[in-house]
Amino acid sequence: MELVRKSIPYYDVILDNVTVYEESTDAIVPDTFPDIARITYADGTVSVKDKSPQNDRILVSGSVMATVLYQPENETSLRRLDIPLNFAHIEDGRGVGTDSVCFIRCTVAAVSARAVNSRKISVTARLCFESSAYKPVELAYTERIDSGETPLEVLYDTREIPLLCAADTGEFTVLDDLELANADDLELLHTGCALRQNECRAMNGRVMVRGEALLRMLARDDTGSLQMISQSVPFTQAVDVEGLTEGEPVTVRLAVRHTDCVLASGGILSVGIGVDALILRDETHAIHTIRDLYQTRYDLQVQGKQTGIRSCALCGAFSADGTETMPMGMRVSQYISAQAVCTGILVEDNDNVRLKVEIDVIYLDDDGALYQTHRTQNIPVRASMPLHGAVPQDIAIQVTASPSGEDSASLRFAVSGGMSRTVQEGIQDITSVEISEEQRPGMGDITLVLRCVEEGEQLWDIAKQYSTTTAAIRAANELPDDRQVVSAQMLMIPIEQ
Repeated sequence: MELVRKSIPYYDVILDNVTVYEESTDAIVPDTFPDIARITYADGTVSVKDKSPQNDRILVSGSVMATVLYQPENETSLRRLDIPLNFAHIEDGRGVGTDSVCFIRCTVAAVSARAVNSRKISVTARLCFESSAYKPVELAYTERIDSGETPLEVLYDTREIPLLCAADTGEFTVLDDLELANADDLELLHTGCALRQNECRAMNGRVMVRGEALLRMLARDDTGSLQMISQSVPFTQAVDVEGLTEGEPVTVRLAVRHTDCVLASGGILSVGIGVDALILRDETHAIHTIRDLYQTRYDLQVQGKQTGIRSCALCGAFSADGTETMPMGMRVSQYISAQAVCTGILVEDNDNVRLKVEIDVIYLDDDGALYQTHRTQNIPVRASMPLHGAVPQDIAIQVTASPSGEDSASLRFAVSGGMSRTVQEGIQDITSVEISEEQRPGMGDITLVLRCVEEGEQLWDIAKQYSTTTAAIRAANELPDDRQVVSAQMLMIPIEQ
């Protein structure tokens, strides 16, 4: 009697987490700068230098370049300070090792600055880390039994389980020079970047990714007025992926590694954006396992175990929208910009998702003074299509702000991202089967039993109880070959001699 084993290599999702981490530093105002009266604005651009998988953790290091605007004493014009912050964040993940495929998406959720005194500033950057790790593993189980000359009755179970068959990483850089209209006298203060993926297509040995880098740039003209400039930078990039074939279904996740934008004379914007790519492929497997077995004349000693498996299905794009009213605490004459970063996701039902969001709004009061308001809020959004158990990921949010009453802002959110569905499942794995040497006592001269069965009883359970076969019961009662469940009736059960 031989157990026929099968092995399926796949990638297990061992880490899928969103965390918020803070890093702070102090800076002294340069001697040539005037004293601080009021800090009006702070934001930052992140650069991820390294992400190293270690034992049960990922070490992520990099820097944030914070830009701070402040109003000096007895002056109306704003002064600018650029303050660097270095960070080293540890993302714990059980099972993470040097063989794991890791993907980190780091975003600046907020930057706050306060004046310790008129010559010293304390700056804190809140960073949102979306961390994923995939480990190569193997699912091994008994698919069938070769019983040889000893006939066995075996009840098989078949389940379709989606698994990640490949996880690869790559990187590329988006480079471009753009001419901005009416930008000769502009000073670039801060640049935020989000990636929009429009298409990914598998080719032989590579994946083609087409999309846009969406830049939001805060700029100041020679009069000191601030304006927000939006600019799209289209890109088409090829990432090498070993073993990929033409037309194969593939999903690509993208993350900004660093953003470098320089506005030169003549309004020429030089753009350099480093991008990390994670390329995933999933495949649905028909898993055939043994649910139950017996022998009509001999007892069996069967040993088995429950094998855990985490299924993962890639479910395509996610989009949603929502609105929220945000109190500002003062009258607003002009909204300059609004931005939001998702730091948490809660799926409420098939259509509704609640996002934990860090929101920044930049605006002018009635006197034309610059202000920045930050809020952490839970925003309900409605998905454009049913989720069917999938969870959104890689969330990007576009926000527009408009007046709502005298001292509130009406915020509209357009949400986009991807979706995946991960489910913890279990299959029964038969590890050994032994047959007893002595026959089981029979029922004497009885060759047929007439039994009243209840509604919904399984033919398998009845056949096993009387040490016969389902085929014999179907033949005696003229039941169809695919009949597994019987209705309330009298059933003839032939007994093997």
